[in-house]
This record gives sequence, C-alpha cells and structure tokens, in this order.
Amino acid sequence: MTDSIERLSYELSAAALAEQERALATFRTAAGTVLGAASVAASFLSSRGAEHWLEPWAGVAVVAYALCAAVAIWVLLPRDLAFSFRGNELIVISEALDADDVVDGYRVACGWIEPHLEVNRSTLADISQLLTWACTLLAVEVIMMTISISL
Repeated sequence: MTDSIERLSYELSAAALAEQERALATFRTAAGTVLGAASVAASFLSSRGAEHWLEPWAGVAVVAYALCAAVAIWVLLPRDLAFSFRGNELIVISEALDADDVVDGYRVACGWIEPHLEVNRSTLADISQLLTWACTLLAVEVIMMTISISL
C-alpha cells in the first residue's frame, strides 16, 4: 500500500516503464516469428524450381521477402531505450537538487522516469509501425508466391 502521493506516482511510472519493456520484448518476438515465416515461405518458392524465379509474381515475392526480412531484422536491432533507474543516479541527482528525504527521492525518480517514458513511447511506436510493415510484406510475399506457384 502506498503512503504518499509521491510513492504512488513513482509506482505508476515504474509500472509504465516495465510495461514498455514487455512491449519491446513482444515486438522482438513477433519480428522473429515474421522473419521465420517469411524465410519458410521463400523456401517453398525456391523449392518449386528455377523456372518460377523469372515470373513477375515470383519476382515480387522475392522483393517482398527481402524487404520483410530487412524490416524484421531492423526491429530486432538494439535500441537506446531506458527501462531502469540505478540507485547511484538517484543519489547523484538528489544531491544536485538538495533532496534529502524519501519523498524527495520519489519525486526525483519520477522526474527521471517520465521523460524516458516519452522517448521510449516514441521509439516503440516506430517499432510497432515497422512490425506492421513487416507483416504486410509477409502477406504480399505469400500471396505473390502462391500466385506464382499456382500458375
């Protein structure tokens, strides 16, 4: 149970930071799944033989695969996101602000977390958009591959 507004504020901010960390992990898991699915789909097209590679549908499927793989890998790359606040940072900032009690410590911690939440939110929104593009490209790849194989 919280005993002050400052502590409640800190707990809410810390929970939001933890939720963003879980969202990033989910996005990376999804990107790995999309990359695997795109690779499996591309292998089906390649198993049908070289004669299909020259067809326009197959060409579009190959381009969609390459773009899908590139976008999924981009999602998987490390990002400069902040998900934790070290105690030493709290001490340094608290000393600089002349904060000397626990309530001030909660305020300092919230003051550090909130801007990072906004930066993380923007980056996570970009990653989400990229993942949407990867899924769309996967769909294009599968559709074009299916058309190419069925003709």
